[in-house]
Amino acid sequence: MLRNMSDSYGSSQPSKYRNVSSVYINLFSKGSLLLDCGEGTLGQLKRRYGVDGADNAIRNLKCVWISHIHADHHTGLARVLALRRDLLKGVPHEPLLVIGPRQLKRYLDAYQRLEDLDMQFLDCGSTTEASWDSFESDKESNNDGSYPGSPRHSNVNNESMQDINGTLFARGSRMQSYWRLPGSPVDHSAAYPFLKNLKKVLGEAGLEALISFPVVHCPQAFGIVLKAAERVNSVGKVIPGWKIVYSGDTRPCPELVDASRGATVLIHEATFEDGLVEEAVARNHSTTKEAIEVGNSAGAYRIVLTHFSQRYPKIPVFDETHMHKTCIAFDMMSINIADLPVLPKVVPYLKLLFRNEMAVDESDDVIDTVGVAS
Repeated sequence: MLRNMSDSYGSSQPSKYRNVSSVYINLFSKGSLLLDCGEGTLGQLKRRYGVDGADNAIRNLKCVWISHIHADHHTGLARVLALRRDLLKGVPHEPLLVIGPRQLKRYLDAYQRLEDLDMQFLDCGSTTEASWDSFESDKESNNDGSYPGSPRHSNVNNESMQDINGTLFARGSRMQSYWRLPGSPVDHSAAYPFLKNLKKVLGEAGLEALISFPVVHCPQAFGIVLKAAERVNSVGKVIPGWKIVYSGDTRPCPELVDASRGATVLIHEATFEDGLVEEAVARNHSTTKEAIEVGNSAGAYRIVLTHFSQRYPKIPVFDETHMHKTCIAFDMMSINIADLPVLPKVVPYLKLLFRNEMAVDESDDVIDTVGVAS
């Protein structure tokens, strides 16, 4: 089902060569998804697909998933939502599902005081594997049509969200957070209708799972697993299923390795080069080598490295001996699932491509300097 991914991948802020994070998952006739939506995402879609193509992409969005609250991962969201609202004005449609950390809802609620964003919000914590299991269990045991939290359904978990906030995370090193009880079900009574809607949306998109999992970056930081089942097309050909994992921003962690087992593609942040491990630990990011090791440990088929520090404006520093199943993402790059076998072979050509651009940049700098001097 998934045949195309397009990326924008810089760290922290836009630069001349890299915009901040967003992954566009193109399911073609089944719609599309956005994983993160940093500043300038809509502009990047217009550059990649043209104005009409970008409008179609926004019009056909099934949901948007945001990994964490840092601005470089969500500040393009309001513009995308507003455009979708305008494009679908007068057309029967459902509000767009936005899945993100609970702090994001405060930002979106504040923005909606200015204009309607035509959206429904679902906390990432309600889409973890434990929460999905709890949702399915509640649904099976509650056949009267009501949902958990309604007057006809009493929930055994009486913890308030404030209590959950107090126990969910334990303070670690600077900026670091851990999910204390990753297997514990979350009380999602208020989210039940939205989970029901999400399940319907996933089915329409040909997806069998969207699972968020906690990662080590900041409080309420998540990665995501997307799965599509094997299917048979109109001429009887079997189309294999696939599994895509996106790390968000994170240190290497067991939750990410477990979620990535058998992944078709692991999209993993690689903010720092291998020699900057201490800085990566201090900022709760990963090095290139660490990202590749996560993919290798999990048995991922292909690894796509992303979210490079702005100190690497074109090509990040990496050890080529580790790149046998790895590729480097760059802005507006599209990856077709059918092309995954040859993906690692692209890296040497990317180095050649950006080497030529570096030569042009250097000559421009010389001209600028001469101009200033004269």
